[in-house]
Amino acid sequence: MLKLEQHKSQVKLLGELNFETVAQLLNKSEIDFNCVENKLLKVDLSQVSSFNSASMALLIEWMKLSNQKGVQIKYSGVPEQLTKIAQAYGCSQVLPLTDEFKS
Repeated sequence: MLKLEQHKSQVKLLGELNFETVAQLLNKSEIDFNCVENKLLKVDLSQVSSFNSASMALLIEWMKLSNQKGVQIKYSGVPEQLTKIAQAYGCSQVLPLTDEFKS
């Protein structure tokens, strides 16, 4: 199960990011890019308990959507497990990932 919470420019994911939950999020994007302030959206991944390769597809899709809306996206609180997946898929240089969360 995965929960997405958004307060203006802050998004927090809580739970598991797996094939099932990624498919749900891709089918209906729950991020409201229209309420983002200062053209910067910060996505906190620190409360996500598990990741897999589907997670990369979601993060890349959100990055594409944010670019289309003229919004910069930053993923923070990135666990080591997700960083390793990004490196394995050659996405670590493309995705704006950081292991720290800064408001």
